[in-house]
Amino acid sequence: MSTAYSNLPRCTNEINAIRSRYANEFSIANMNKLAYNPIWEKKILGKLESSGGCPDKSVEYEDGFVFGLNIRNWKGFQLHVASNSGSMEIVCVETRCERDGELITSAVFDIRYVFHVI
Repeated sequence: MSTAYSNLPRCTNEINAIRSRYANEFSIANMNKLAYNPIWEKKILGKLESSGGCPDKSVEYEDGFVFGLNIRNWKGFQLHVASNSGSMEIVCVETRCERDGELITSAVFDIRYVFHVI
C-alpha cells in the first residue's frame, strides 16, 4: 500500500453535505455534523493493509465503527453515512493501489444509535 493522504476538508465536507440533504429530505432534526478525528487514521489504514491496499468496495461494521473501503463515487456508502444520524466523528484517507495506481478513498465513522420517537 502506498502513502496515505488525509483529505479532511473535501471528504468531511462532502459527507456532511450528504447528511444535511438526507436530514432535510426525511425531516431528521438531530443529524449531527461530523467532526474529523485524526486518531482514527490508524484504524482505516489497518483495514486497508489487511486488504492488500487495493480493497473492493465494502462496508464493514466493527466495534462501534463503520468502515467504508474504496468508497469513491459509491452511493451505497453514502446511505450508510447519512442514515446514522447519531454519528459524531469521521476520518477519510486516500491511498494508491500499488497494483494498478487507482486512487482509493476510504473512511471510518462511529455508530451512535439514536432512537426516533414517533
